[in-house]
Amino acid sequence: MVQILIVGGAGFVGAHVTEQAVAAGHRVRLFDTRPPSDALQTLTARAEFVTGDVRDREALATAAEGCPVIVNCAAIVGPIRSREAPEAAFAVNVGGTFNVLELARGSGARIVNLSTATLYGNRPELGVLTEDSPPDPVSLYDATKLMGETLCATYRKTYGVVACSIRTGFVYGMGSGIGQYFVPAALAGQPVTEEAGIDHPCDFTYVVDLASGILRAVEAERLPHSVYNVTTGVLRTRGEFAAIVRRELPQAAIAQGPGRNPKLHIRGPCDVSRAAADLGYRPRFTLETGIPDWIARMRGR
Repeated sequence: MVQILIVGGAGFVGAHVTEQAVAAGHRVRLFDTRPPSDALQTLTARAEFVTGDVRDREALATAAEGCPVIVNCAAIVGPIRSREAPEAAFAVNVGGTFNVLELARGSGARIVNLSTATLYGNRPELGVLTEDSPPDPVSLYDATKLMGETLCATYRKTYGVVACSIRTGFVYGMGSGIGQYFVPAALAGQPVTEEAGIDHPCDFTYVVDLASGILRAVEAERLPHSVYNVTTGVLRTRGEFAAIVRRELPQAAIAQGPGRNPKLHIRGPCDVSRAAADLGYRPRFTLETGIPDWIARMRGR
């Protein structure tokens, strides 16, 4: 069991990693610009919290004392936020990753870096995507995440830093800040209307599975590769997602237009066999089990 520093640990993914890491017997220290939200405090209650910014190298180094593993979840997340604040996106997503790697170069800490499958770009042919599929960023967010991955891979080669990046899919679950997954709106009695997208395919991944994959990278004896897909690895449509929400929450008022949504990335499923072989990762949840679990967590919070 180890002391883990989760940078950006007050956020959606970091909080779920915290819950599982503490349950596995690890000690967890969170480093973030603000404490966890009310929605996530039940997941992080047993972790230490330190206020700080990944752009502040001195504060980061102080927070990392005694931590042989650092999980980097700090980011300006999503194409819209990155487009609106490009300087901040570069400073946090790229510069922050550089700061974490520089820290590891001196301390010998293992780095597990949160990346994204959006950097594969738009692939309307829906072919299966392996970690060797060429990236094709279509937004600043994708580009900054690819830069962060490249830094991790280069620090492995140049300095021997033990680092890997985890590519996520369309992640849903308690604490999600993206209003694409219907459940928070339905629980709040708010209608959702989408002009298009009922047939839009997504590799939906329950955040509990993603956190499990990240924790497996933390605990793995070796990390033979610098990049791992950690998703469900199965395409489902947004219409299927909405139908399950309606089944679980009959009051949900969800109206969806036909076809694909041109505002969303479109790509095929990720191949997760590398993560299975190296990390022992297996997704446990389907939409049919993940959505009810999310609702139960929200109701029992």
